[in-house]
Amino acid sequence: MKSRFFLAVICIFFFAAPMSFGYNLTLSPRLSVQGQYTDNVSLTSNSDLKRDDVITTVTPGFTGALVGKKGDAKLSYAPSYAFYNRFDQFNGWRHRANLTGAYMADKNTRINIGDDFRYTEDPIINDNIAVVRTETPNLPIDTTERKTRRVYIKNFANADLTHQFGKYHSFRLGYAYYLLNNDDPAYEDKQTHNASAGLTYWFGPKWGFEIGGHYIRGIYEVSDNLDEYQGSVSLLKRYGKHFIGYIRYSHSVVTYDEESGNDTTYMPSVGLRYDIEKDISLMADLGYFYTASDFRDNTSNPGGDLRLIKRFEHAQLNLAILGGYDYDLYGAETLGYGEYYEASISFSQQLAKHVHGNIFGSYRDTKYKDQADREDKRPAIGLRLSWRALEWMRVGLTYRYRSVDSTIDANDYNENRVSVRIILAPKVPFHTSRY
Repeated sequence: MKSRFFLAVICIFFFAAPMSFGYNLTLSPRLSVQGQYTDNVSLTSNSDLKRDDVITTVTPGFTGALVGKKGDAKLSYAPSYAFYNRFDQFNGWRHRANLTGAYMADKNTRINIGDDFRYTEDPIINDNIAVVRTETPNLPIDTTERKTRRVYIKNFANADLTHQFGKYHSFRLGYAYYLLNNDDPAYEDKQTHNASAGLTYWFGPKWGFEIGGHYIRGIYEVSDNLDEYQGSVSLLKRYGKHFIGYIRYSHSVVTYDEESGNDTTYMPSVGLRYDIEKDISLMADLGYFYTASDFRDNTSNPGGDLRLIKRFEHAQLNLAILGGYDYDLYGAETLGYGEYYEASISFSQQLAKHVHGNIFGSYRDTKYKDQADREDKRPAIGLRLSWRALEWMRVGLTYRYRSVDSTIDANDYNENRVSVRIILAPKVPFHTSRY
């Protein structure tokens, strides 16, 4: 597992090699201490089993960035040790690492790579979902329930190549790999391979088309492995420099290794893209899907996707509204085919010269058609304040509430978390350059 992450690090250095005659390297070390109170460390609705605890984490870390004439690379790593006040059997290390890199092979060809690595016992690691959905939409989010505090490892690695030919035409090739390993035998290990491709071609300044597709191989420790084939074709209309509308048809087929049957989903939709780099980014898609299955009832419902980033002078709004069908390729639980609706929002504001605030919330309703019509409803809300007390010190305060209301009573719970964090870091990173 870890070897895959470090392989990605090695790849970055290969990308950096052509930049060695001209680069700027910066290094930002940091140290943080956090105290977190939870009123439900076991995530249970049983009042006899509900316990609170205080978790203290000490986290050194660094962010290194390399910028050259043809590309850039950024690596962030933060190991931490968690101390539980009451339940010290959960004490242990956590690791978080993130790697991104880009390289311009020539003036029309760009290669991007990335890797996101987590090693933790904390069952909930995604609180501000709206930012993930809008700014890193390819990063998987676990939408199932993890209740225990045994260690698990998640790693998501991806690479893609984009080539522009002509003024507006382009094609893309991509590959992503996801791996989940669990110490708890109640959750199965899994991995996915995702290969994708796409082509955009414009007949003229106003009309064009787009075709794309992906193949996903889902491999599970216990559950039935699956293959997903998905393709789409879109007719594009340009209404201005920043505004594109389209009509799309998508088609997907899911096959299982053991099941003697397939799922086939048909979905027509209409949508738009509106993008002004320093002001707004909007993507909207609205359609209707019909899923025909060989071993469950056929279903149909509206589906759609809206993702918005709106930037103000001292504030930013992130909004995501999603709906449709999916498969639990990336979750702690493997629950099969599900239909869902999800909304998430995040608003951040510079409240004063040295004070920054952020409020966020989300709600998701999922019906798992392969689990005797199990339905989970998950509201969450949070507030975060950050104060730069000194040039080299920031103090953060976070509150978060999360609840689960499920048709399976054992999954129900609500939890409040309050965290105070002190971060020590130089205001100006250390840097060196050579040209």
